[in-house]
Amino acid sequence: MKALKSNSLKPNYHFFPITGWMNDPNGLIYWKGKYHMFYQYNPKKPKWGNIHWGHAVSDDLVHWKHLPIALYPKNETHSAFSGSAVEKDGRMILVYTYYRDPQYNIGEKEIQCIAASNDGINFKEYEKNPVIASPPEDGIYAFRDPKVRRSTDGRWEMVLGSGKDGIGRVLLYRSSDLINWRYEKTLFEYEQAKECECPDLVTMNGKDVLIFSGYTPEVLGSFYSLGKIEEGRLVEERSGMLDWGYDYYAAQTFFGTNRTIVIAWMQNWLQSDSSSTQKEGWNGMMALPRELYIANNVLKVKPVKELEALRSGALITERELTGKGSFDLEVEKNSYEVSYKSHGGFDLKLYNTENESVEITLNGNLLEVNTKNSGIVEGAKRRLNINERREENHLRVFVDSSSIEIFLNESVALSFRVYPRYVYNQLEFDGGTISILSAYTLKNIWL
Repeated sequence: MKALKSNSLKPNYHFFPITGWMNDPNGLIYWKGKYHMFYQYNPKKPKWGNIHWGHAVSDDLVHWKHLPIALYPKNETHSAFSGSAVEKDGRMILVYTYYRDPQYNIGEKEIQCIAASNDGINFKEYEKNPVIASPPEDGIYAFRDPKVRRSTDGRWEMVLGSGKDGIGRVLLYRSSDLINWRYEKTLFEYEQAKECECPDLVTMNGKDVLIFSGYTPEVLGSFYSLGKIEEGRLVEERSGMLDWGYDYYAAQTFFGTNRTIVIAWMQNWLQSDSSSTQKEGWNGMMALPRELYIANNVLKVKPVKELEALRSGALITERELTGKGSFDLEVEKNSYEVSYKSHGGFDLKLYNTENESVEITLNGNLLEVNTKNSGIVEGAKRRLNINERREENHLRVFVDSSSIEIFLNESVALSFRVYPRYVYNQLEFDGGTISILSAYTLKNIWL
């Protein structure tokens, strides 16, 4: 089947900034019937710097509408760094880190501030900011990204990312009014990274789950630690990565939802300056919203149910297959989903005749994803041992103009940025004895 040119790397159904730079999601909140997402944003150019808070809203976690910028830094040597949003007395309150580049400014480089809104669009900064003026002790070189929630006793609880002595730390604060904060202690330490960024603390099924991001010598990404908080410290029972791909950072959950819904920046810092999208005037995108849940004392992840509304037609109607096979995909762009169920292992390949491909293989307990030949930028090869072995495995693959998201057994996720010149319009499979395959075109949410 002849290769079709991919005319743009702009996402069809992922959130992106249209123009400028975007990184961490901030202030995720379900408020007055709508999902609000704020994000780190440079409206002036598709590179990091002079960060504002961009703002978008959705009725269904699928279709997003851009809103006016929510927070502006005071000048080009300042930035409004990451934070969170909560509801108090019917108002939306943003809690965030204000950054002053120490090369040009005197005083603490990172302070914690708040801003309030009656309509969820226009925000007024608290006139007595900052609410936390300095780190709780000397030697802390990172002090940012406050995530706030209601604690079990009705007070407000904040986790803050930090680093000291080459070790990542998450600090715990408490308040009765969001203004007067008391430092409790170090909730968690992570020796593999020099600082913890974008921490988030949630409770599910009686377990406390700390989510955080960071750089390690081997990998950078979003991690989790699951256990119980005892006397202000998280006693860890399990830990791992929230996503095992190479492009999933700064994961944050929504305030105000019954489900634990998480969104992350779908990019990594190592390739951000060389992103192939800069020539189109934008840089950065969000991963699809996912639901976190605990089963058998294991933290698992699956795409939110709402994403099925993107399906606009069947590329491959669900059918039972045996052994090996292939399909031509009648698509004009990379905007589709593949669902593949197999008894035992499998090998799935999406490709075009210009030698661009993405390969996904499960052999025993070893899952491998290969994006090294996926397009303009050399990708990666990721191997992962799956602890939970099943008789039937279910793979879901979301393909967009410059991304691949992979979910196995509603349990494990892997996210990758890819930059294909052409459409992946061919599919090969090898599912052993019996497999079930289907595929759907996905709508463009921006048209």
